[in-house]
Amino acid sequence: MPNMSPAIVLLLTVTMVPAAQAAAMSPDIPAYFTLLKTIANIDDTPATELLWDTVRIAKDYLCSVGSSKCDGIRVFLLENDLEQVNCAKVPDQAACVEARKILGADQDISDEELKSTLIAYADKVYKESHENFMTLDKLRIGLIDLICDSEPEENCKKWRAYEGKAEFWEDQVKKGSHPA
Repeated sequence: MPNMSPAIVLLLTVTMVPAAQAAAMSPDIPAYFTLLKTIANIDDTPATELLWDTVRIAKDYLCSVGSSKCDGIRVFLLENDLEQVNCAKVPDQAACVEARKILGADQDISDEELKSTLIAYADKVYKESHENFMTLDKLRIGLIDLICDSEPEENCKKWRAYEGKAEFWEDQVKKGSHPA
């Protein structure tokens, strides 16, 4: 880097170090990715779509009314979108561009670091308000109850297992009670 200005080196360091530190300081990240794998392995497309579509509609509503819960839900949904793409291979994909913009990261960030850092950022947002968890818990629990009332017991068991993993992940982010 002999031709690079010291100011640019400092700026790059200040931008990249917090992102790496945020990812390293979030012990919930493995639990979150386990949660995503669990839902991906549930062979129940209508119920999975119901869950994600409802959370997306809730996010749209919360953001449209300026709720403080908007940012956390928006970022977690964005990370879910990133699961469908490798940003290192397709850096101009809309979700990749939005994630880098939120994090202030450049295109050189690895796909794994981008996803982990985005989750660490969302965790920070969620830690600021226990209400974020309560909002998502109520939605998820209500939807899983609806699914269990409508589908075979075998599917219900898978969704109840997912619910347990979701609560475990939330406990990794911030200890707290979950609605019954």
